[in-house]
Amino acid sequence: MTPNLTMRQFHFRDRRSLHEIQFAVERELMTLLRPLPESSGLEFQASSKSSGVPYRALLRLTAALPSTNCYLLQFEAAEHDLSPAPPQSWGKALDGWVDLWCRGFESAPAPEPGAGNLERAHQLAEQARVAEAHLTDVPAVQRAILEALRQGSTYATAHKEGGTNIAYQRGRFVRVDYGESVNREEFHDEAAFLAFLRKFYDWETSRSCYPEKTPEYDAWKLILRLLRAK
Repeated sequence: MTPNLTMRQFHFRDRRSLHEIQFAVERELMTLLRPLPESSGLEFQASSKSSGVPYRALLRLTAALPSTNCYLLQFEAAEHDLSPAPPQSWGKALDGWVDLWCRGFESAPAPEPGAGNLERAHQLAEQARVAEAHLTDVPAVQRAILEALRQGSTYATAHKEGGTNIAYQRGRFVRVDYGESVNREEFHDEAAFLAFLRKFYDWETSRSCYPEKTPEYDAWKLILRLLRAK
């Protein structure tokens, strides 16, 4: 029997490709989206948790217009999973998720039925399919991270006491803390740096499945998502 669901939908438009939007959504959710086989690559789905509440997220390319693309983000939670809270707050919980996870996108009306170029939509889906096809295992993802850092991408965290910047400088990977804790650490080999990076983002990459741990491959893909492009 299908459980009763509480659902929220968020329509938006963005010039970025389907893969770039998938990348951005995964960074917000800290969960990888998987393509739905029956969707021809136009829909991606993830099952995860927020504050211990299981939910399902759906990303769909709804139309490819001449100068922009139309997307849908949908979040669902079963009412029995929301039941510890009073029923009148169930919708507010999903509203909070939408406000948090969709803050980087601008709301827009849903496209009219039949709008957009279907051939272009499928081209975007194919681009998304092959974009990371080479990232077949953990070492491949690690190589992509190291190369991105060498090309000028960075990591950065911030909180009220300070934060941390991670970058590649003068031939070394460097971690710099600022604020209440001031520290600089240089890594002279890739293995030591990767071990540090995995430990540094261990909580972040598993926050959507706590107390369980994210599978190692997924964790490294999420660490890749956290990179800030040059």
